[in-house]
Amino acid sequence: MTPRSLTIGIVVSMLALALLGCSLVGRAVDSATGGAASTLQAVQSELEGMLATMPAGLDSPLATLPVELPGGDSGSEIVDIGGTITGSLSYPSEGTPPLRIVAFDLLSMDPAASVDTVAGQSTYSLSVPDGIYYVVAYTLDGQHAGGYTAAVECGLSVDCTDHALIPVPAAGGLAADGIDPGDWYAPEGTFPPAP
Repeated sequence: MTPRSLTIGIVVSMLALALLGCSLVGRAVDSATGGAASTLQAVQSELEGMLATMPAGLDSPLATLPVELPGGDSGSEIVDIGGTITGSLSYPSEGTPPLRIVAFDLLSMDPAASVDTVAGQSTYSLSVPDGIYYVVAYTLDGQHAGGYTAAVECGLSVDCTDHALIPVPAAGGLAADGIDPGDWYAPEGTFPPAP
């Protein structure tokens, strides 16, 4: 495998992941805001165009993965460097109690990662493998849950009635910031039970 085909394979993989993230987030934002996702749709269209115009002489760059890294063994697996999800914490009372923040895998709904906070902590940071997640905060007794939902993005006013969890893509060592699991007002059973 030449360095050029390795580079193109990696770029195509990154573009495909970005396209998937833009598509999922765009749909969630579009649903929550009644059509304000035009910027994400434009980015998605741009990425689709870039993927469609890849050099025709390549034999499916995605099929060459896993790739051979310089100095590595042939057939080395791609390294999953994961990502970070960060945000602010809140609770509908005076002060924030200790919470458990959980990232659920979008497809399996299995908990992929979690972090516990202390009373009064106002932010969190959660390291996750590459993937797309739903983020939910739980009181440590598991009795109350607050999610990162369309209602959070709407401003949590009385007019914000959509409590659907928003997909959060995290990959490539990048951080997904502003993921605030503050919707403590969703009807019971809206979020997965505390793990």
